[in-house]
Amino acid sequence: MLIKDKNYSNILLSFVLLVLLLTSCKSTPEFEYSIETELNPNRISPLTALLKIAAEKPCSANIKVLGESPIEQSFDSVSDSLEIPVVGLYPGTKNQVVVNLEYEGGTVSDTLEIETQALPNLFPRIEIDKLDRSKMESGWHGCDMHFANNGTFKSIPLIFDDQGVVRWYLDLSFHGKMVAPFQRLQDGTILMAGRQTIYEFDILGKQLKQTGINSIYGMHHDILEIPNGNLLICVGKRNAYINLNGEQILSDSDFIMEYSRSESKIVREWDLAKNLDVDRADLNFFRPGDWLHMNGLAYDEKDNSIIVSGKNQGLIKIGWDDELKWILAPKKNWGKSGRNGDGFGIAPYLLTAVDDNLNRYSDAIQNGISISDDFEFPWGPHAPKLLPNGNLLVFDNGASRSFGNEFKYSRAVEYKINEQNKTVEQIWQYGKERKTEFFSAIVSDVDLLPSTSNILVTSGYINPKENHSGKIVEVNPTTNEEVFEATLYFTNINGNGTAKSWGQSDILYRSQRMDLKY
Repeated sequence: MLIKDKNYSNILLSFVLLVLLLTSCKSTPEFEYSIETELNPNRISPLTALLKIAAEKPCSANIKVLGESPIEQSFDSVSDSLEIPVVGLYPGTKNQVVVNLEYEGGTVSDTLEIETQALPNLFPRIEIDKLDRSKMESGWHGCDMHFANNGTFKSIPLIFDDQGVVRWYLDLSFHGKMVAPFQRLQDGTILMAGRQTIYEFDILGKQLKQTGINSIYGMHHDILEIPNGNLLICVGKRNAYINLNGEQILSDSDFIMEYSRSESKIVREWDLAKNLDVDRADLNFFRPGDWLHMNGLAYDEKDNSIIVSGKNQGLIKIGWDDELKWILAPKKNWGKSGRNGDGFGIAPYLLTAVDDNLNRYSDAIQNGISISDDFEFPWGPHAPKLLPNGNLLVFDNGASRSFGNEFKYSRAVEYKINEQNKTVEQIWQYGKERKTEFFSAIVSDVDLLPSTSNILVTSGYINPKENHSGKIVEVNPTTNEEVFEATLYFTNINGNGTAKSWGQSDILYRSQRMDLKY
């Protein structure tokens, strides 16, 4: 559902008038209190508010935002002076918010009216195509959205409810460029990053921390929290070169760094070029220096290793000691490792595709020239995830599948890897049967939902001649039944709708099922 009103610039100008003071002063024979409401208290999260409660006696509070999909939260703090966060307000609405105050001797209830402005008109129109709550994972729908901005991006992550109504968003357009990926860490912090800046926010948009990293690094595509609380980050380095045909070319997105949040410093780095073939150009869609185009990371606690998604090469596993474990990619045209191509031979590390009886597929399939109904390599992959059974889940975009443009479909796919035998077996897939209606050559995501074991699949850039969109689908992997599906129809208001031109198309980079709560 899309709610349209004044243009976005008018909304930004109206931030001067952010503070909506609705003061409720009431009394009972035993209890007096007042409530002051501050809408959008941190100026970048317009569907939130802060209630400032003053009472004659210590009390605690619980609140409920009324509506078709209500939000209710309780807070443990007991005081005669409370600050209570409100999230999940409806846009363009006079919201009714019930506030219950509990004090020694009783409870008092009040209903506040909090009026919000309409959504910016660049937001997508959201349609719920299917919803079966009895079979779905709990939570709402968080979207890592980036809006075309005439060659740059406005990054505005959002959360919508089961009716397709946006109930929260964080306007990060002040950064001036793309800020990603949108995620909540274990402690509830919202973390996103630009090229040299890491931002940490709470759900009200309060900036908890802003950290600049060494300008020699440029962060791009993925940040992953690991069990020790540190971050693994995809980066490029401004002083890193590769040798292509005797010419030194500046490379990009081919390092990983471990970053300590607590100490605000880089504690380790990995050079992917050390272990890979930098002049394998079969799938380089951009430029010679972008030989890998790293876009996703997964951490394997069992052996302290990292799985890397490289859009232009495949999936790679690297040990904590910076040693290559395996490569999941077509076997065609791999040479030697190293920035100068003078390292070890790659061939022994390439996984061999086998069927469920462990029989080897043909050379044509091994080389990625042909495909089987039961096995395909991932092409231009994104978002690797390790499953509890040790298998690997990934979004297979399908860009230049089989080194051509004949087969245009995207899919979520699960692989079983035998590291000792260097074999890979395809276990499950979803999306191939939907052909071009689900095809996204770029971005996109896939996640295991822990309670239901359903798979959440995001095809983030579906670009037919009309109705440019992104889709979010929750699928039961046992039956391949869709239990939830939403389509986000993009507006591309400030772009020309062309993905090949950076910042000229809206994109849904990733999505996740998440609770909207403080």
